[in-house]
Amino acid sequence: MAGPSGNPSSGAGHGGSTNGASTGGHGADMAVFFAQRQVVIERMMKYFAAGICGLVAVFVVFHWARWACVKVERSKKPAGVLGRPFVASSRLVRNLLVRKVPGFKSAGHAIVVTAYVVINLAVLFTNVDTTSMGSLGHRFGWITLMNLALVVFLALKNTPLAFITAYSYERLNCLHQIAGCTMFICMVIHGALYTAFFNSQGRLLSIFAERGQIAAIVAGFAFLSVVFSALVVRRLWYELFYVTHISSWIIAIVAVGFHQPEFGHKILIVTVLAASMWVLDRVIRACRLLYYSANNEATLHPLPDGGTKIVMKKVPARAEPGKHCFVWIPAIRKFETHPFTIHRSSPFEFTVKACNGFTSDLHKFAVAHPGAAVRASIDGPYGTFPDPMEFDKIVLIAGGGGATFTFGLAVNILERMDEDAPKDIVFIWAVQKHENLSWFKEQLDLLRTHAHSPKVNISLYVTRASSSTSDLPSGSGSGSGSGSDDHTAGFDSSSEGTASPPLSPVGSDPEKNGTQVAPSALRWPSLTQGDLEKETGATMETRVDHSGASGKDTASTAAAVSHTFVEHAVKAGRPDAASLIRDALKVTPRNQRVLVAACGPDGLMRVVRDTTAKLIVGDGPAVELHCEQFGW
Repeated sequence: MAGPSGNPSSGAGHGGSTNGASTGGHGADMAVFFAQRQVVIERMMKYFAAGICGLVAVFVVFHWARWACVKVERSKKPAGVLGRPFVASSRLVRNLLVRKVPGFKSAGHAIVVTAYVVINLAVLFTNVDTTSMGSLGHRFGWITLMNLALVVFLALKNTPLAFITAYSYERLNCLHQIAGCTMFICMVIHGALYTAFFNSQGRLLSIFAERGQIAAIVAGFAFLSVVFSALVVRRLWYELFYVTHISSWIIAIVAVGFHQPEFGHKILIVTVLAASMWVLDRVIRACRLLYYSANNEATLHPLPDGGTKIVMKKVPARAEPGKHCFVWIPAIRKFETHPFTIHRSSPFEFTVKACNGFTSDLHKFAVAHPGAAVRASIDGPYGTFPDPMEFDKIVLIAGGGGATFTFGLAVNILERMDEDAPKDIVFIWAVQKHENLSWFKEQLDLLRTHAHSPKVNISLYVTRASSSTSDLPSGSGSGSGSGSDDHTAGFDSSSEGTASPPLSPVGSDPEKNGTQVAPSALRWPSLTQGDLEKETGATMETRVDHSGASGKDTASTAAAVSHTFVEHAVKAGRPDAASLIRDALKVTPRNQRVLVAACGPDGLMRVVRDTTAKLIVGDGPAVELHCEQFGW
């Protein structure tokens, strides 16, 4: 692979010969040509950077303008009327943008990706000689380099975008992956064009013998390894993916530096900038780990059905339930950190569902050494979400392990509420197995016994029918409880004895590894329970409609059979998520603000997005949607 060279001896981007037969005048012409091309390429790369910065600026301006107008409107001052037009128009825009579209997380995400692709295409084919393979290869090389810097920026855990746009790194990860694939495609085309160009001149072997081009070949295969590990290996074996991804990236960025080592061409400057961003982020994270490792330890408690509770001795600054931290436990993995959601800050706790790899070994260790205190440290906290204290009603929806986030958010709200806070909390959660309910027994007790518990409406569902209901003491108590299996979801309405919404039939759903589950089982993929960066084939996914449409009734389809668990009513089956959201919002006055926060797999997220989007209207309550879904 030949790089974006400006060296006349390579003949890059020019069809003329530069061998010894060239006259002095021809050599001078070539020098002028390359100088002019360098000026053009630098200008085009500035346009590329301006386009990307402009895309970010749209988010920054919209975020802060909306925040300011909402503040002014809710101030109930005369000036508040000035913010209403913007608030009304922003609701119309958000009604369209938050909807799920095929292939993307939302319509807004699709628009951003489209704008990004348009920027790339515009810069690629503007002011370039498309008839010359050398010139096109040179342009694709520079686009590869600029996208490389963008990919690194979007991968930063300590990204400045978390402060200026309220988008933290995990919500930017999908863009990181798209930019990475774009960079790789441009790199392949860059290499193919230069290979064809030099082959047409009969100089291919001599060019590939040069040290800079050998480095380019190494970089190409290293980037191939980076992409392959992200698209394939990550789904099969996370730890192998992580090691391969990082080590290949280091090899690739070093090889790119050797490919074009001259500072005068400014390629090395961009390469060093990209590498420096990554190194600085790693240094910041390492310093946090070192700081919180002093006199710190984690106490491990095994939980039923593969769960593990981690209780940390030290609490990091700015930690609050709902955010997540990277946890380092050298007794399990000496050189790995894994992200888990905080669901309690005092004591500082995580609850982890065993899948495979680190989480499986963690649970095995906890079972073998229950209550053991081991050396540990923390990097974080990370994550952004709307401040729940700015809303009058909070609707929390979780499927299985997603309850780690919603429990954290519920506890966060209760800890900050004062006596006269006019807030209502609707807590909806479903698990697959009844024994999972014990995972969050303390949190369920807190929601039931807290001074503000009358303001909390809890609904729990167990989607898999037990082989025997003798272990589920029946009762009709109010409220609900929920447990966390990271593969399920479901919803109930009221904890005050009101009629339950229709339950969706629970159909069979086989595991991805081919094993069969009970006909009444429903499984959804893991999200924040356990490693946020894992979406492996060991998880299960739902193929059942959540929009309220009925499927075939089965003998195991749950009727509204209630069971109790720590004074909370538990219903069997999986209810209609869309109806529950609509019911929670239709009784809300138009002058109030509602936060709908959900954490679960794709099936749940799609229904929550589409249902909530339809409820964002100009003459209704102000509705904010937050979907906590990790894909890394």
